[in-house]
This record gives sequence, C-alpha cells and structure tokens, in this order.
Amino acid sequence: MSFDNKPETLRADPFVAALAAGGRGLRFVEAFLREPFKVGALWPSSSALSRAVVASCEFAPDDTVVELGPGTGNFTELLLERLAGRGRMLALEISPTNISVLRKRFSPCEIIEDSAENLARHVAPQSARCVVSGLAWGNMLPALQDRILDAVLASLAPGGQFVAFGYLHAKWLPTSLRFRRRLLREFRQVETTPIVWCNLPPAFVYRCWRD
Repeated sequence: MSFDNKPETLRADPFVAALAAGGRGLRFVEAFLREPFKVGALWPSSSALSRAVVASCEFAPDDTVVELGPGTGNFTELLLERLAGRGRMLALEISPTNISVLRKRFSPCEIIEDSAENLARHVAPQSARCVVSGLAWGNMLPALQDRILDAVLASLAPGGQFVAFGYLHAKWLPTSLRFRRRLLREFRQVETTPIVWCNLPPAFVYRCWRD
C-alpha cells in the first residue's frame, strides 16, 4: 500500500486547497460554528488526505463498504470509484444539508440519515469488509466514542478493516489518546500513515484490522 508523500505535496499550501473547496468549504464553516463538537474541522478534507484515506482501504469491488460521517463526499467519490458500480456502499450522515448534497452527487451510494452509533440498524453483523470514518473522534465524549466503536466492531467481517483519520494538533488530547488506546485494544493490528501536511489542519490516517 502506498501513500502520497511526494515533495510537491508536502510543499503545497493547505489554504489553497481550502479555498478550492468553494461552496462545500463554506458549508463546513457554517456547520463548525453551529456545532463545533460534531464538526471536527473548518474545511472539508483535502484531496491529499482523501487519497491517503482511500489508499489505506483494503476491499474488493464486490464487498460492502461503510462510510461514517461523509460530510460532502470527498472520500465517498473515491470509494465509489474503487467499487466500480459493484458491491454495496452506504454512508451514515446526520447533517440534513450534507445529506441533500450527497444524494445529488452519489446516487449509487445508500445515504442514510442516522448517527454512526446506529450502524447495526443498517448492516448485518460481521458483513462490512471496510468501515471508513470521517468523524471527529478527538471531539467526542468517551461514551459516544465507545458506542460508535462498538457498532463498528459488530459490523466488521472477520479480517475486516477500520480506517479513520486524526488531526495532528489534537493527537495528544485526552480523548484522542483514549481513542488510540481503544483501537490498540480491539484490533489485531493498528498502523498510522505519515502526516498529510496538505490538509487544513494537517492529519494522519489510522489503518486497523480485525482478527
């Protein structure tokens, strides 16, 4: 598995990427100001972070893939390209504004208006090959972290994978450290990618595998 660490990517200005997000970026600002503990960033994920996240995912075109908190769909687009019109992809999102955008952009994806903690209502136990998270784990209270992770663990197939990202500035927050400890306890293997500097803010990706 390769990650985008090219020198030109590292030199890129994340503010340029943020401005390029256009209207979707402005919607993130509005949502962040309205609910800062649910929305983890001021801007959508950059193309560099989106590529790093999706490059971290291991699934075949016929598999079931779940996305939690897709926002306006930066990961969704790349994940659907990987599935190539096969398999099943569903995304759980709680923002009505984002849901409207997602349903217009991604008709092949099942867009579900629900909290990630209710994932078990929408997929059979141990049926998802890969669960991809766009959630702000460092912003969550411990009880919510546990409910969502429990739902993820219940949905993953044997040998399935969980992929999430964290922000560099929040890496040492107590909630972020707690999240990492839970990952190390629940998954047989946990890896992190190099830092993706071309993102606002800089981020890295967790790659986790179940037994």
